[in-house]
Formats: sequence, structure tokens, C-alpha cells
Amino acid sequence: MDALQSNQKSHFDAGLKHLRSADAAWMNALRKKAYYNAACSFSLAEAHDRAFENLFILTKIGYSNRNQIENEPDLAALHPDPRWAKLLATINPALASTPHGSRVITSDIDLFYRAFDMALKEPAKAATIFQNEYFARGSDGLQDFFIAKIHSVEQFAQTVFKYKDFYASARAAILKTTALKGPIRKYAATFEELYPEAVFPDLYFVVGRLSSNGTISENGLLIGTEQMSKTAQTDTSGWNDWQRQWVMDFGKIPVTVTHELIHSNQNGMKRENTLLCYALFEGSAEFITELITGQTDGDYLEFKGNEQRIWADFKAEMRHDVYDQWIEAQPARPRNALYWAGYIIAKAYYQNAADKKKALSDMLNISNYEAFLAQSGADSFVSTIQ
Repeated sequence: MDALQSNQKSHFDAGLKHLRSADAAWMNALRKKAYYNAACSFSLAEAHDRAFENLFILTKIGYSNRNQIENEPDLAALHPDPRWAKLLATINPALASTPHGSRVITSDIDLFYRAFDMALKEPAKAATIFQNEYFARGSDGLQDFFIAKIHSVEQFAQTVFKYKDFYASARAAILKTTALKGPIRKYAATFEELYPEAVFPDLYFVVGRLSSNGTISENGLLIGTEQMSKTAQTDTSGWNDWQRQWVMDFGKIPVTVTHELIHSNQNGMKRENTLLCYALFEGSAEFITELITGQTDGDYLEFKGNEQRIWADFKAEMRHDVYDQWIEAQPARPRNALYWAGYIIAKAYYQNAADKKKALSDMLNISNYEAFLAQSGADSFVSTIQ
């Protein structure tokens, strides 16, 4: 067997392994992930019939991320096949063309607290209870959130029990998320005015393990409500320093939703594994969120007085794949420094643009990051910060 045949066999065997994972999956999102990976493996193995078989299964069980499939390098060999166009025609993303056309789903909050109450009565069965009564019965958005931000039922159960008093005290605020629908719709409508090409995914409110306040998936915007549950009535006397820093104000939820809405409209941005790309992906969402709401999703007060030094560090590393080092707090800079750097570039670009509406469209559809940076005038902008 030559090297090419050996490589193809390896990919084919990987495809079979992913199919076994699909058969064993306990929730639909894991099943979709397994079929997707199987299709990629079979494509790389040049087993095109098997690849298409799994892709069509994907669409039947609710997969709707057409952009991901179209831009997946592992599936490129399938593009010339007539079945490719037929496949794409079956994928219908859950997107509305108007702010009021999308859904706001809060059913997962009720599922969580039902499972929470059950788990408190039977702590030894907590992981099983959360798996069967919360995640397996949850919405597509919750299941996507599990894969992206939770990962493990056991870790989830451990976190919930470690901070069970927190989850209990957050209940009153979290159950009122539907009251925020008004400002959320208002901000979405403002975004439509600024960017008429905008699309509006469904919005899911879920309860996570204090690992994320928001992300996006093929099914919509996913908001981790427990991490945004602090109100004026919240008793934080029992919180540790990490909780006080990490848990955000309940009233900030519409701002976070807006930030994630911007992300869902960034499909025109070229993706690269560079700090500059990461920064502009997050920072442009921060700047546009500020245009709409008057606030950024993150807090950048810790950067004050250190802007020039952090900017110089960013310029030195912007071509490298150093995401983690610019997300986590470092001795030389605060947490989320890449967000701040991208926000600065986007703000400078917008302020220097004669056509503001075009400038906003430009930052949602960046194809050349270094050209965008050069045109932004960010160096001069940073030098003026007091």
C-alpha cells in the first residue's frame, strides 16, 4: 500500500469512527457534529458517495450552517459533483430579514431550574439528571451552547453544585429575561437602519456553567444568563472575587445580545489565524455595539494610561497566531486585550471615513486586514488618547 492509499484508508477509518459516535450520541447536536466530521473524513478519503450520504443526513436532522459547509476545506473535493448544488439548496439557515421576524426562546431556563431542583434532591444523580432532563430535552440553541462552552455534563454538575447558592439566588433575575425583549428589538432595529443588509437569527437564553456570557451558532444567538444575573437586589456577600468580577449586570443583556448579533452578520469577513484578524472580528463587533447601544460589551477601564504600550505590543505580534495570550490577563496587559485593539482600529476607521454607512459595511466584510488597519489611521488615533 503506497502512502496515498494509506492516507485515504486512515481518513476512511476516521469516518467510520465518527459514524459510531453518531450512533452513540445522546443529543442531536452531538449527532450533527459526528455526521459532519464523518462527511469531512470520507471526502478526504475520496469516498464521495459516503460523504454525500452523511451530508444529506445532516440536513435531515436540522443542520443549517450553509456558510460553514461552503467554506470547509475538507469538503472542497465535493464541489464539482452535481450533488453539491442540490445539497446546498436543502440548507436553510434560521435567519429573519427583520428584527421582529426572529424568535426569542427562553424555555431552556425553565428546563434548567426544573433539573436543578431535581438534582438538589438527588445529588449523586446530578450529572445524569442534567444530561437527561436539561441538555437532552433542550433547544437546538442549548445543545449548541453545550458543545461550544460547556463540553462536559460532569463538569457542569460540579460547577452548579459548587455554586448552588449562586444559581438559586440568580433564579429570580434569570426568569425575567423576557422583559428585556423590548430593548433587544430596539437595538436590532437600529442595527438594521445602520446596515440594511442585516439578518436576524433566533435568540436563545440558556443557563451555563459560568464559562461564557454569549456566543453564536448555526441556530442563533446563545446567551448564558447566569453570567449576566446581577441586579441591585443581588446579595453578593457570599461571592468570591472571581464571581464579583465575572458575573455581569442583568441589565447589560441587551448589549451582549447586540454584540452577538453583529457576529452573526460577519460572514463576509475573511478568516485568518492572526491576532489582527481575531482582534477585528471581536473589536468591530464591540465598536458597532457601542454605536447602537452607547456601551461596549466589555469593560476597558483597565487599559487607561497604558494604551500606547499595549498598542505597540499589539503591532509587534499582530501577524502571529497568539489568541490565548491576548484573551487571558497577562502581567503586561489586562484580559481581552485583543477586543480592545480591534475596537480601537474599528473606531479610528469609522471616525476617519467620509461615508459612515459604507465604513460600517466595510468592517463587517473585511477581506484584507492589513489594508484595513493602514486605512484606519489607528496609529494616529492611539497617539491622541489621553
